[in-house]
Amino acid sequence: MNKQELLVEIDKASSYIEAVMNNENKGGLIVFIDELKLLKVKVINNSLVNNPLRGFPRRYAEMYNDYLHTITDIMHKIEKSVDVYLDSN
Repeated sequence: MNKQELLVEIDKASSYIEAVMNNENKGGLIVFIDELKLLKVKVINNSLVNNPLRGFPRRYAEMYNDYLHTITDIMHKIEKSVDVYLDSN
């Protein structure tokens, strides 16, 4: 996975999480959006050395006691995308 592909994935995940936050009144999700913004800056600056999203879906599930929400799939996907990016660079 190249840098541009990862940046697109980050934008998609951020947009989805923001939509869930607004539609379901889950203000705590702003933490995840902020983490994605920081990740994007690290990718742009080529300073990403490890995956800061490790445990991303689990943290959501524990925060809202909701293990079946589709947001966990999105979070898992972006976490794995970062792993693939790190492995390829």
